[in-house]
Amino acid sequence: MALYNYITVNGTIVPDTSAIKEEVEAEYKAIYGADFVVDSSTEQGREIDAEVTSRISVARNNALLANQINPNMASGVFLDADYALMGGERDGQEQSTVELTLAGVAGTIVLAGSVVEDVNKQLWVSQSDTALPSATSFRSVEFGVINAAIGEINTIVSGVLGWETVTNAAAASPGKLEQTDQSTRRQRKIELGKNSKSNAFSIIAAIHSLEGVSGISYRENFTDSQVIIDGVTLEPHSNYACVDSGVDSEIAEAYQIKSGGSGYNGSVSVPYTDTDSGQVITVKFDRPTLLPIICKVSARVGASLNAVEDIKDAVLAYANGEIDNELGFYLAEPISPFEIGSAVNVSLSDVFIGKCEIALKSDGTGAYSSDTIPMQIFEKATIIRGDIEVVIL
Repeated sequence: MALYNYITVNGTIVPDTSAIKEEVEAEYKAIYGADFVVDSSTEQGREIDAEVTSRISVARNNALLANQINPNMASGVFLDADYALMGGERDGQEQSTVELTLAGVAGTIVLAGSVVEDVNKQLWVSQSDTALPSATSFRSVEFGVINAAIGEINTIVSGVLGWETVTNAAAASPGKLEQTDQSTRRQRKIELGKNSKSNAFSIIAAIHSLEGVSGISYRENFTDSQVIIDGVTLEPHSNYACVDSGVDSEIAEAYQIKSGGSGYNGSVSVPYTDTDSGQVITVKFDRPTLLPIICKVSARVGASLNAVEDIKDAVLAYANGEIDNELGFYLAEPISPFEIGSAVNVSLSDVFIGKCEIALKSDGTGAYSSDTIPMQIFEKATIIRGDIEVVIL
């Protein structure tokens, strides 16, 4: 029978399968005699190998199940249960949203539920009744990251007499699929301080737990003077938060965990009415400055038929934080070509990365380098498929 070892440094249970083969062979010899041949080249040897494989599978399954009580190892419903113990839950799937401009015969009513189509054949549905001409919100029929660039939503599907044109003056805000296990585990760690009283930890946890928030950086100035911290000017006795995504009003409310009387810093101002005193407070915080990145991956490939697209998929998966134990392109996190290349290697077994180079898109391909690109606390890197170049060696 397999023994199990407990690795105290990370709380992981692993099976010790080294003695299973010897145990099974001993069992056969106990029945058929000490001279019983157990070599794998014989029929009975293959039966023994099959039994050993079966017992190892059981041992590994037992260890996998035992590790579900460890929130850093848990997955699926077990992870959801661990997360719920501290009052959290994984983000559900969301639809993409877009503001569309509708035109036609003035006064024509376009009812909620009316459908349009973009150039990629994705359908979008209106969320409320509206009279032409107007601008109104639409949601994608499908959940997840449904992109639509400026002007790509231009086909009316629903036959509304008097409604003649539709277009989008701004790109759609992409939705998301249900949060993955690795992303949920990472978010749970960030939100461990949600119920604590330490200002910084509580503020970070409270804001990060809001729906749609995907990152936050935080600093505070506890001195009597104006100071510059990590490139940001902070007023005396004030806080600074840069928040990636999320709803302004919800962020302002969550920010109230700060110490009473301390000030705010940032370019976004949101009036918040204190529920106890009725006092209106102007809450300030920042939004990230997005820095587009270009990436060049040089690789040797095996039998893959779609190596170029597979490599691009792997780079995008890394950037979106979809690879286990990788943070990806996160607010204030530096971008390392070494980590991007390693993530591709992990994702694609038949690909060997010879070189990975990156640069700021504003600097052009002539700036390609294997050096890490630093990010300030208010900056976040972004990348799109069209800015990933793959060279097959």
